[in-house]
Amino acid sequence: MPMKSHELLLEKVQELLPLGAVLRPVQPEMDVAALVELVNADSAHVGNPIRDSVDDIMEELTHSDVDAARDTLIAAAPDGTAIGFAFANHVSNPEKPRVFLFGRVHPAHQGRGIGRALLRWTKARAEEILDGHPRGTVQVQNFEGDARARRLCESEGARAIRWFAEMAHKFAETREEAAAPLPAGLRVVPYEEVNTEQLRLLHNHCFADHWGSAAFTEVTWRERIEASSVRMAASEAVIDEHGVPVAYQISEEFPQDVETLGNLRWLGTLGVHRAHRGKGLATHLIQRHLSQARREGFEGSMLGVDSDSLTGANALYERLGYKRLQGSVRYIFGDADFS
Repeated sequence: MPMKSHELLLEKVQELLPLGAVLRPVQPEMDVAALVELVNADSAHVGNPIRDSVDDIMEELTHSDVDAARDTLIAAAPDGTAIGFAFANHVSNPEKPRVFLFGRVHPAHQGRGIGRALLRWTKARAEEILDGHPRGTVQVQNFEGDARARRLCESEGARAIRWFAEMAHKFAETREEAAAPLPAGLRVVPYEEVNTEQLRLLHNHCFADHWGSAAFTEVTWRERIEASSVRMAASEAVIDEHGVPVAYQISEEFPQDVETLGNLRWLGTLGVHRAHRGKGLATHLIQRHLSQARREGFEGSMLGVDSDSLTGANALYERLGYKRLQGSVRYIFGDADFS
């Protein structure tokens, strides 16, 4: 995008801000507390019970796919509070080049056009990132209850392409079931006992046929499993007689959600090698996940799922006691096809 157009977009954002507000790239260490307050205020405003923490925001802004100096903007009031922010997150996948847009405006400053101006800036930045990638796409995901954000995306030319759901399993409403037996030759081991690179390759294989999935590199996989939310002691893998992993689950915890969701452990990621699907491995791992969470005093389990999952994950989760709690909608800009 020509520099002049880029500068005009920045000027448009600036002119919508209150007197004395500063528009600049995010400085993660300095801005993280203000951004957490902003994001959580907006989530509460639209009825989304999921909250962000300082660690969550820091990991997003310092991820290897984000160049904070070029990909982010924050509108900061004179007292340092965040009025709004936006950033473009590039997914490093040459087969499916794409950029996800993120942005929020504090409820006290909504209705002035700040969100639209930030969206236009970050979309332009995404198009810069994707220059030279004719198959690249620009996408954004919105909480289903955020009618304002959804209307904004649609009015700016985005169309809904996929729906996702968060599901909760509450122990007070279910009884514990013993884990179904595994086929002969397979056994469960702690996640930490399996080679990290083998697990990365297994994950990429498991999700290669899933809509919208992106293969992890060694760097992005390390960022994934070293995230502050991941609980390795509660994560497991199924290995075959040669010690090769054929299925796995990664458990996570988000203590900041206790007041809004309860004390829940998340089934963050679950994958089964395509050659081993239909053998009960996913059921076995989920039941073990639920039993361990019960023993450790959690009130239940949460997970996120593609509502059109080709593996029938939704039906499996419902059979094991999960119920839909809420959802989100993925949007794509333009007429590009994406899978």
